[in-house]
Amino acid sequence: MPPFNLKGLLQDEEFLFAAGLLQQGSQGKSLGAAAFPALVQAGQLKKAFTPTAQKTKAAVDTSIDTSTGKNNLVFVTDKQIAENPERFIPQEKKANTTNIKNVLGDKYESEYDKKRGAADAQYIGDLNEKAATAQENIGRYNLVSVLSQNVNSGAFGEQLLSLAKAGKRLGINTDWITKTDANGNVGLRDGVASAETLEVLQVQFTLDKTQKTKGAISDREFQTFSQTSPGLSMTPEGIQMLSTVNKNLAQRDIEVAELANQWESDYGRLKNKGETQYGNLSFQQFLSKWKEDNPVVTEEFLEDMRKMSNEGSGLYEEKQVYEIGGVQYRKLKDGTVIRIGAL
Repeated sequence: MPPFNLKGLLQDEEFLFAAGLLQQGSQGKSLGAAAFPALVQAGQLKKAFTPTAQKTKAAVDTSIDTSTGKNNLVFVTDKQIAENPERFIPQEKKANTTNIKNVLGDKYESEYDKKRGAADAQYIGDLNEKAATAQENIGRYNLVSVLSQNVNSGAFGEQLLSLAKAGKRLGINTDWITKTDANGNVGLRDGVASAETLEVLQVQFTLDKTQKTKGAISDREFQTFSQTSPGLSMTPEGIQMLSTVNKNLAQRDIEVAELANQWESDYGRLKNKGETQYGNLSFQQFLSKWKEDNPVVTEEFLEDMRKMSNEGSGLYEEKQVYEIGGVQYRKLKDGTVIRIGAL
């Protein structure tokens, strides 16, 4: 038989309540009349015989190895801290974020990772969406290249309208090309089916694509594409070069998406570091170095772009291109003014 535990009974509220009922009943009270006084008495007795809980505070238990995934935050009394000062290191009430991260360990990291994981998912989702439409866009850039050599073909107007609608979906302003009739049908504006329209549309495609691919191409390429596009749009040969740039930039979308997906597969999160030819890096650190070693065009092509752009800039006056604040604008034959330079 286990030993009688009076201390335990004196902390058992149900026992104390039953005892109180017996006491009240012995005084001649009915069960209903005895219940409330018995309940109050039970609470008072339990409080009297229950040891006062000692105050505790958060401390780091240095004996716990956090590398195993265990949390090293514990709650101990002042006495325990005093007896084991090297083991228990108390935390200040007003801990900063770094302290909280150090103390809470995995608990903090899981919340942090949750937020970063959502950001990674959004980032990779955007990359995959760009990659999914890249092939379709490459087809459009090829179409610009073909049309620039067949301006007088019977299908020019129809294909130009198709390109204008595609540009609109990409967020490019093509309202200057199209018009909408009373029935909501979209068509080309009168007199717009011409070489100058294609020239301006092409430079719009390139400036937009260059800006959206920034971060995935070298700074040198970004600057060259942005600066030479206006001059290149002045000639058929320049338009061909811009088509090549656009197609290669679209291909870069596919490459970066593949790299990010592979990184996530290998290392779990884009922020997690992995072994690369450049050292132990996160994905963004790796990408910043990889893009320098993997240009979208050759150095010779960049030099040809500069030369062709310089030749094209000689046509600025003839094609009514002027500059405001360092940015090129072109005035079309119908009086419409369109920006053709990078901001």
